Amino acid sequence: MKGFNEKMCPRCHGAAMKGWKDLTDEEKFLAERLPPSAEFSVAERKKHLFCPRCWLEIIDNSPRTI
Repeated sequence: MKGFNEKMCPRCHGAAMKGWKDLTDEEKFLAERLPPSAEFSVAERKKHLFCPRCWLEIIDNSPRTI
């Protein structure tokens, strides 16, 4: 079950973290407008993980509150 816990959001525990390619078009639209979008290029943000419930963004395996 180790892999299962790693995919869950560490903040809300209610949704699985998604990579950029796993986000729907609407979720990508929202993610592009989050505050970190000004700090990182689109190519860099595609490497991050996102929680589609609380919009926690994980950068380099460390949670980042948005």
